[in-house]
Amino acid sequence: MRALAVAVTCCVLVMGCEDKPATPPTPAAVPASKAGPASAPSSQPALTRAGQAEARLAAQGEAGHIVAQAIAAHGGLAAWYALGAIRFGYDYRPVDATKPPRTSVQTIELATARAVHDLTAPAQGRFAWDGQKAWMKLDTDKFAARFWALTPYYFVAMPFVLADEGVKLSLLDDDPAAAGFGDVSVVGVTFAQGTGDAPDDTYAAYVDKQTHRLVGLRYTVSYAPFFKGKDTTRSPEKLIVYEDAVTQKGFTLYKTQRFFVFGEGKKGAPVTVSTVSELALGVPFDELSLRMPEGAVLDTSMDGT
Repeated sequence: MRALAVAVTCCVLVMGCEDKPATPPTPAAVPASKAGPASAPSSQPALTRAGQAEARLAAQGEAGHIVAQAIAAHGGLAAWYALGAIRFGYDYRPVDATKPPRTSVQTIELATARAVHDLTAPAQGRFAWDGQKAWMKLDTDKFAARFWALTPYYFVAMPFVLADEGVKLSLLDDDPAAAGFGDVSVVGVTFAQGTGDAPDDTYAAYVDKQTHRLVGLRYTVSYAPFFKGKDTTRSPEKLIVYEDAVTQKGFTLYKTQRFFVFGEGKKGAPVTVSTVSELALGVPFDELSLRMPEGAVLDTSMDGT
């Protein structure tokens, strides 16, 4: 979702290596089932974009203040925007072994939320999101490329993604113990209409009151192609519990995301475990990788929605 002005030294998080925790600074972006940015952010210097995002958070009262603290505790908004692009491996593996995993190495340009994936499961090949359309060149045409182009990024990049345009924040009075948490604030997240592909998604971010770090996320998915012909327009709630934090070069991120059913107002059975393998921060983004190759097909699932 942006273009860069500040050069930053590439730093690589080799999962398992951990720096000393850095003094918390501040970041931003949107949420999970959106295959496009909250709204296409303009090409601006990182400090300018960070200032605008911080102003949006400040205008949202206590909820915005809590998210701003969380972003600061995870590494800093201006520093995040200045990274350019990030790369990581993501393995999304259902607990039910009869369901296929989704595994790819992906590179995301932070200024524009453009993405390129090299997929190894459940199919093999490459798919990409160029900011307008998603294409795929895989050994199958049965893959939700547009949905999966940015979904892992939004989960990995929380809470930075909560400072984007279109994000609406509010304090919730939910009982944290129902999700298995202790002394946390719960911030509700909704989206202005026209935000990404799924503006009716909902989120609840659990933020530790002592460390100000994000520790969990509750969410629903409203990506319209998934609900065609069904009597609902939104998925049941799930809960993500973030684990295995690593801090390097001033950014704190998580290696493990554990997904649970969240029904009847409480945490239920585990359904998925996602792991981030190696995360490289400040990598170059190859424009040529976005060019649709011969033999690729477009994901037209959002056409007519």
